[in-house]
Amino acid sequence: MIRNYFVIIIIFWSFISCQEDGSSNNINDLKTLIENKFEIDFENHLIIYNGNSISIENNTLIIEELEFEIKNAYPKLITGEMYDVFYGNEQFSLFISNLPILTISTNGNTIVDEPKVSASITILEKNQMPKSYNMGIELRGRLSKNYPKPSYSFELWSDENKSEKLKESLLNMRKDDDWILDGLWNEPLRIRDFTSHNIWFKIGRVNKKRDHTKTGISRKYCELFIDGKYLGVYYLGERIDRKQLDLKKHNKQLQGELFKGYDWANGVTFSGLDNFDNSIGTWSGYKAKYPSEVGQLDWTNLYKHTSFVVFGQTADFNVEIASRIDLENAVDYFILINLAYATDNTGKNIYTAKFKNKSPYFFIPWDMDGSFGNDKDGVRTDITNKILSNGLYDRLLKNVGFKTELYNRWLELRINELSATNIKAMFNYNYSILNENGIYIREQLVNGLSYNYTPSEMEFIETWIDERLAFLDAYFSSL
Repeated sequence: MIRNYFVIIIIFWSFISCQEDGSSNNINDLKTLIENKFEIDFENHLIIYNGNSISIENNTLIIEELEFEIKNAYPKLITGEMYDVFYGNEQFSLFISNLPILTISTNGNTIVDEPKVSASITILEKNQMPKSYNMGIELRGRLSKNYPKPSYSFELWSDENKSEKLKESLLNMRKDDDWILDGLWNEPLRIRDFTSHNIWFKIGRVNKKRDHTKTGISRKYCELFIDGKYLGVYYLGERIDRKQLDLKKHNKQLQGELFKGYDWANGVTFSGLDNFDNSIGTWSGYKAKYPSEVGQLDWTNLYKHTSFVVFGQTADFNVEIASRIDLENAVDYFILINLAYATDNTGKNIYTAKFKNKSPYFFIPWDMDGSFGNDKDGVRTDITNKILSNGLYDRLLKNVGFKTELYNRWLELRINELSATNIKAMFNYNYSILNENGIYIREQLVNGLSYNYTPSEMEFIETWIDERLAFLDAYFSSL
């Protein structure tokens, strides 16, 4: 009897202790109460909030009617700063962010490199109601899928069983079902690829099929949680596809074409010629993106084009090349990859397309993380005095007309779009978005997210830009 009495007392005091410190029940309650209001990484004790319902009353911080204790006096809350808050006995680091927050729940599924697994996504955007969708998600990229911050591709579904695809506009981008989440992990500041594409949108010319044809993709910075774990900043982006480039549809015969340079080989570098097989979706470093179905896919045009570039007589090359490639586009692409010294973009990471069967090929850049003084692995190279080329450009640079066009275009762009002031302004703008929202602080709070980050990286980039522009000014003047 006495023994049972003591057991009852122990259980009673255990219950009282939990009620007093709030550590057990409160945390479980909190996981339920935060749904679609803000996000918490309970493992790393991070709270990220991007709404407007937040205030301080005495020693209490109130977020969406949920109360947290604060032990320091904060006269006001500033976006991007870190604040210590308590829920029961649990301490959290609170950040206020203006960036969209994307939360993915895998429902216990493991995300793999094909096939897409069923999941759901909720988007918390400032001054917007939460939006939730069913989705299928998979890893993407050859190297990036193994990074601590892997990249993903996903498509929206009408239901969890993929009864049909769902086209929606996310973060004010195009209405579509296919999307990309890029982790940007191998970039110390997460801004090189983003800014390189900003530059391409300013300088990249293509003899467009229609005015609404886009020669690149829109992308937006966001913050990502997967199954309650904070993965830092990503960009949510559109895909390069037939619709984006407005290519003519296959209609019983080959029309618009789209290929992605995915590996180093003779075809993508114009250094040789390999045989092709129309029953295989890859050829000589290219992956067919449209058309890609067996029966529609035909490598013949690209094969003949490559053969002409590699083996064509000089006289024929000089006369015919303007009908085979969009020369204005080729000029701008050469300037872009050399401005950025993007060593991974002279064969790989190029989209090659044509609007219709008899139109010229043109180029669209992709994955420019290895640029502006860093290589694709995020390692600083600091090379400012070399020129990038491939087999096609080696031949074009022997053509007087192309060299003249290249020189004139460089002089034109240097006045405005590619002035040192404007290039640095684009980098500083993207850097300020991430810095002012506290991205660099909180990514360092989670093991594996931060990569070679240092505040001096912006100074390096600006100095690198000055040295690179000086070298390129001399190079283009010597053509």
